[in-house]
Amino acid sequence: MIRLLVVDDHQQTRSTIISQLTQDGLINVVGESETSDQALKMGEQLLPDIVLLDLHLPGLIASIDLVKRLTALRNVKVIAFASESKAADVQDVLAAGAAGYVLKDDPPALLRMSLLMVSRGSKNILSPALPRNVARLTASERSLLKEVTKRGGLPKAAVRLEMTEESLHNTMLELAQKLDVADAEALVRWAKKNGF
Repeated sequence: MIRLLVVDDHQQTRSTIISQLTQDGLINVVGESETSDQALKMGEQLLPDIVLLDLHLPGLIASIDLVKRLTALRNVKVIAFASESKAADVQDVLAAGAAGYVLKDDPPALLRMSLLMVSRGSKNILSPALPRNVARLTASERSLLKEVTKRGGLPKAAVRLEMTEESLHNTMLELAQKLDVADAEALVRWAKKNGF
């Protein structure tokens, strides 16, 4: 049985999710929290198997820091639980240590399956609604995407990245292929749309 801590600042959302997840007897909700501070305190006290964590919480602890602190606890895994998402946010949360990222409008069966997979050691579990291959971006690829979306276009991005324009363009084409994006121009549009 999976011991789950549900963290969301909306009571109705918590009630609905708990009702949906506990129907088959595989998941036991050991606690509920509505702020980031309370989530950390309950995580430390309860040491749940998984924390289902809303990323937009009131409290003094920022979401990324909360993910890092919760995943540093003994045998605690985190699945981010969000209303919407951009690829850059997903990357930040996974880099902080979350084992998965699901959306609040994902079907309950998909959410249960994500919890089961994470409880068995799977990582980078993503909602099917999120951009494909986003979990496979490296830190340098993320940095490149942030640079090419800044003012000044590719010439200035190449200078900031200490690359030639040709080398940057070729790297962007490889990255576009990895992300199933048509070309370098489309990659820049994709990066802007996804929060880089």
